[in-house]
Amino acid sequence: MELGRIEGGVETPMRDGVLLRGDLRRPPSPAPAVIFRTPYGRRQISSDALHPQHCLAGGFAALVQDTRGRFDSGGEWQAVMWEQEAEDTFDTVEWAAAQPWCDGNVFLAGTFYLGIVAWLGAALRPPHLRGIAPAMTTGAAADARDTGGALRLDHLVGWLAYMAADWLGRQGPDADPALAAKVAALIHDPERAMRRLPLAGMPELDLPGFPIRIGDLLDGQVRALPDWDHAAVEVPVLSVTGWYDVYATATVRGHLEMRRLCPDLRHELIVGPWAHTGALTHLQGEVNFGVAASAAAARLPARHLDFFRRCLDGPGESDPVLYFMMGADEWRTAERWPPADAAGHALYLTGPAVAGGTPGRLTAVPDPAEPDGYVHDPADPVPSRGGRVLHLGRLAPGPLDLGRIAARPDVLLYLGDVLDEDTDVTGRVRLRLTFATDAADADVMARLVDRLPDGRLLPVCEGVVRLSHRDGPGTTVPRGEPVQLEIDLGYTAQRFRAGHSIGLLLSSSNFPHFDSNQGGGEPVATAGAGTPSSQSVHYGASVLLLGDEP
Repeated sequence: MELGRIEGGVETPMRDGVLLRGDLRRPPSPAPAVIFRTPYGRRQISSDALHPQHCLAGGFAALVQDTRGRFDSGGEWQAVMWEQEAEDTFDTVEWAAAQPWCDGNVFLAGTFYLGIVAWLGAALRPPHLRGIAPAMTTGAAADARDTGGALRLDHLVGWLAYMAADWLGRQGPDADPALAAKVAALIHDPERAMRRLPLAGMPELDLPGFPIRIGDLLDGQVRALPDWDHAAVEVPVLSVTGWYDVYATATVRGHLEMRRLCPDLRHELIVGPWAHTGALTHLQGEVNFGVAASAAAARLPARHLDFFRRCLDGPGESDPVLYFMMGADEWRTAERWPPADAAGHALYLTGPAVAGGTPGRLTAVPDPAEPDGYVHDPADPVPSRGGRVLHLGRLAPGPLDLGRIAARPDVLLYLGDVLDEDTDVTGRVRLRLTFATDAADADVMARLVDRLPDGRLLPVCEGVVRLSHRDGPGTTVPRGEPVQLEIDLGYTAQRFRAGHSIGLLLSSSNFPHFDSNQGGGEPVATAGAGTPSSQSVHYGASVLLLGDEP
């Protein structure tokens, strides 16, 4: 029995005559087609979410295409060309639908960049598109909301470094050896470059001829991420992410937005215990979640194909939400997110809390104790460790012990009582905090942690707000006066087991995942070195809200 055929270098014409090339896997007879559009090389897809060979084995055709100007595809590549990507995606969908190996039904799939172009193409409403399956995606507005005004510095510099390496590689033997050495040094030790101020003058990215200037990204002249109109997407969407994905909150929020805008369509959500990596295994950080937690054991590729079939044959009766409950280490299903039976919890912060020392408390009732504080030194920021970070530079995501972070003199830890019984937190996590600084600006980093009986502190979810952006960019920061903050820590599904404690870490830096706020109120691009500032946490109304709210 013939499973199918593989054809390399298949040409797809765009509306402007440019030819994009891809590899096609197709069954012997016409079938629905799944399209992956990638700038990373069509033979380099490494995500465990869905591979082209899974599609062929499941009876689907699969076209993996190099995007414009990349590898074998024609046209001019630009590092930021989202409008062009949207049009090219539309054209590829409609071309595929007209081919004799396709039955006229087309889907889009892929992780991060591939998923973003799926959203962009779907928003143009190709007539033959039947559904999309974007994994681990975000847009400009969603990311701005998630970062609270702070800058994902490590992500930005890491991305620029690899784009610069690609740019030099395309020059072949004509590449300037001095520039190549500069980029290689940046990739090897990105933190050294990220500590230089002002950031816009980073000499490691002063590359004559390179089409992107870091200053243009920092001041918003060039947007590294696009936006799209969810209301324009009129097909079912399968959203896939992991609880330690840097874009977990944006992905879940995108699912909720589609269900709100198009309730008559079946939009599905899958969330595992994974980070933003290609290998979606059961080993994350220092935790083994059990073999059932891996994408392979959860049948993630097959679930994609089942979703595509439901788009064609009808929704069926299965629950549209599949999520992994960490701590219980089991998969659960629900009709919606958060699940209807999710319970909420409110824990009030109270002192005394000593930075780097005695923890404060999380209590069921407010206790207006005297404020506690710490000194933030922008020259000695709290180092990024674990949690929802990207591994593009030298950071490691996932559940890694934060004990050394909690022992720093610029970090406050709050702990609830040791639990007598298992407690599930499922849904959105928020922190309402009364906070003051004597600087012109400051950040608050909040991390929900699980304190184990052996003393380890494992991150669960996290959020950040920059005071000068708490009500939009340019918000005044009254020096020394308490202000009310609401910090969104995103979504999670975590069982805090009996014998564990619910914990909260507060600091004013998380470097280099975010830039170190220098405290002077200057723009990120041009800010010079700052001076230490005093921060204080005020009690009574400061409360951690756990779970159940969408």
